[in-house]
Amino acid sequence: MAAVTVLNPSNSDALLVKLAREIAMDIQPLETILKQYSLDANRWEKLKENGKFQALLFSETEAWNSAQNTHDRVKLKSAAMLEEFLPELNNRLHDGDEALPAKIEGLKVLTKIAGIGERAEGAAGGERFTVTINLGEDSKLITIDKMVASKTIEHDPAE
Repeated sequence: MAAVTVLNPSNSDALLVKLAREIAMDIQPLETILKQYSLDANRWEKLKENGKFQALLFSETEAWNSAQNTHDRVKLKSAAMLEEFLPELNNRLHDGDEALPAKIEGLKVLTKIAGIGERAEGAAGGERFTVTINLGEDSKLITIDKMVASKTIEHDPAE
């Protein structure tokens, strides 16, 4: 049997896939995406007629809109909206006329996003350890769920 040679996609192929994905995701306006890829109106018109690009765009749009992708799609769009709001939040936090309770709520959002000041669940009293054993279809499931106390190892540098 003859060996099959698999060619790596060229840089332009990779760029076409990225462009198609960005357009399919529809998170930013098309004009913004085209500007990011340095595409003027003439080049965009020619690219829209390119069969390879049309197939890539169709494929990326189908994948992005699939039911299996709903969670990721919502998560990514929410993150993009949050990112767009951050400059306004910053302005409002530094606005002397903004009410203090609103500023505090804004700071709570920022600290949560940054992961500042939050304790991991179970960190204070130990950690939860779970083992699940499945003995097959006809047997039952065995689950062991136990809290494990934290251990502190102390060392005296004088010793």
